[in-house]
Amino acid sequence: MATAIPKTMRAAQLMKYKTKYEIHSIPVPTVGPNDLLVKIGAAGFCHTDYQVWEGVYGSKCPIVPSHEPAGTVVAVGHMAQAKWKVGQRVGVSLFKHACHACLGCKTTSDVRFCEKKEMAGLQHDGGMAEYIIGDADTSVSIPDEVPFEQAAPLMCAGATVWAGIEAADAKPSQAVGVLGIGGLGSLAVQFYKARGHPVVAIDNRHEGRALAQEPDLKADLVIDMGDSNAVEKIKAWAGQLGLAAIVVCTDSVSAIEWSTKVLRPHGVCVPLGLPVEALKFNAFDVIFQELSIKGSLVASISQVEDMMKTVAKHGVRSHVSTIPLEKVPDLPGMYLDPHLTGRLVMKISS
Repeated sequence: MATAIPKTMRAAQLMKYKTKYEIHSIPVPTVGPNDLLVKIGAAGFCHTDYQVWEGVYGSKCPIVPSHEPAGTVVAVGHMAQAKWKVGQRVGVSLFKHACHACLGCKTTSDVRFCEKKEMAGLQHDGGMAEYIIGDADTSVSIPDEVPFEQAAPLMCAGATVWAGIEAADAKPSQAVGVLGIGGLGSLAVQFYKARGHPVVAIDNRHEGRALAQEPDLKADLVIDMGDSNAVEKIKAWAGQLGLAAIVVCTDSVSAIEWSTKVLRPHGVCVPLGLPVEALKFNAFDVIFQELSIKGSLVASISQVEDMMKTVAKHGVRSHVSTIPLEKVPDLPGMYLDPHLTGRLVMKISS
């Protein structure tokens, strides 16, 4: 029997930058012809959400935060009914509703580069609510083995590091590094291990270093970036003059610059953090070692589907702290806790 869909829902809204989210009753969004209406099971909070809260993206208020939603399909637009059914478990992508007409679409056929795309939680309402609209073309199935509170961080944190790993393109068995072991870095370590790589995890925080050894897919080596011999230790462990690749999961400009020092010749650095100020790199490191610095946004939909299969097969898990919708106003303060471990996730009771 189909679940009755209410006309209104509870949602957290940012009414003004740098002020507490407010819980309001707002209309349940309308399903378009190629849309899914998703009843939220969980939604994550990440660095980009904090930047939206600060006003970095110039988002129009009020706005519902979170671009990491996971839940259950409760209604399907008529154009999407061949692919999606009510009751399916689904993750909703940040990027929605490509126009298929702009130069970005014509050049790439990829919603990530559409000039008119919608972005959940950044420019349009996100997942910190009881319902959200998903684009049938950019939503992905969630394996039954993955609970919603684990699936939610995969839609941004997971998709971001999976894309970074793909961009780094290290060959199986090559030694690689992950710098910054929080919500993204922990997943990056596990993904690399699942793909057959020796991995060094690097963090200057005790919490980060402990997190790298928490899951079953542990880092092979854990290094304090503050250790004066860190570079030498990593290169000695990796052999062949250093790491084949490093994925950097912090927005610290100095840490990103430091990361190139542990790479072998022709090594690849993929910085995933988004500092407000410009990145910088040591010209002698980059040029004399012929290093590559590669930009990476988030995974494509096909890459996210591959990631989900890996998560289900290898038991990849995030360290999550869950809160109810009523506690969402506390999220920016919780996020700034220097001892925060893993991901903050809003979970709605079934």
